[in-house]
Amino acid sequence: MKKKKLGLGILSWKAHKTLRQTLESYKKEKITELFDDAVIFFGDISNEDRKIAKEYGFRAIGEVNKGIAINTEKLAKNIKADYILIVQNDNPIIERNVFAKKHLNEAIELLNNKTTDFVRMRHRWSIGEGFDDVKKYLKIFPAQEIDPNFSAEKHLLSNPEYNDTWKKKLTRIFRPFKTHKMKGRCIFIEKNPEKCFPKVIQKKGNFIIADSSVINFTDQCFLTTKDFFINTIMNYVNTHPSSRTLNGFQVPEICLNSKWWRKQHFKVAQGTGIFTHGRIDGSFRENHHSQKKDIK
Repeated sequence: MKKKKLGLGILSWKAHKTLRQTLESYKKEKITELFDDAVIFFGDISNEDRKIAKEYGFRAIGEVNKGIAINTEKLAKNIKADYILIVQNDNPIIERNVFAKKHLNEAIELLNNKTTDFVRMRHRWSIGEGFDDVKKYLKIFPAQEIDPNFSAEKHLLSNPEYNDTWKKKLTRIFRPFKTHKMKGRCIFIEKNPEKCFPKVIQKKGNFIIADSSVINFTDQCFLTTKDFFINTIMNYVNTHPSSRTLNGFQVPEICLNSKWWRKQHFKVAQGTGIFTHGRIDGSFRENHHSQKKDIK
């Protein structure tokens, strides 16, 4: 059987300092050696963009910026591989090459044997900026057995309420739909998520597999098959545009935070992950903890 290829794609728009930070982390860990193809899609592509891509060994493609949805789809279509790992210009790698290779191989095996449809590759513990899943989870559920890797500080939880309360109990009773779709967020705090909600979360090797009814789609750091992303995910986004946009452009995360995603019961995998999220230039969260050098 012919070996299926693995490709890496980066979505980028301006923010050259951030992009260089990300690419330097890839260079340090020789991450591109793990892929058969490496591409950067630039919105509003410039000569500087092409220069940076060439410097770090990536193919540069791009055109006038048309937003995350269209740009990501064009990026995916241009990756010469069966499996595609898509990140953004502010997703540096924070694991070593040896672990990244093992993690990727395990994730591909899950996709290959149909155990999962979609793998989230953002780090489970070193989450970086712009992540409030645990904060939302703790408004509904108590913590059962907190994983030792969990850091309240990284989640901006200055005084987290881990215990159950009457307010949480009432929310679970009177808001069952919201309660159900929040269950998957236990992955980012609980030591054994599969024991918390065994009907919708299972463990497979080093990965947690959650039903898409309890965990949302993410634009950042995901691995899946090229066919699934283009013909299933983007087909839905293109045929069901959301009234909510970002600067007038469609965003897959917004379109897919919908009944359709939840009703498909896709299998979404989350392992340790290998990427985080952090910007240098153009950040709208300048005071976020991820910008502090003393927090890793």
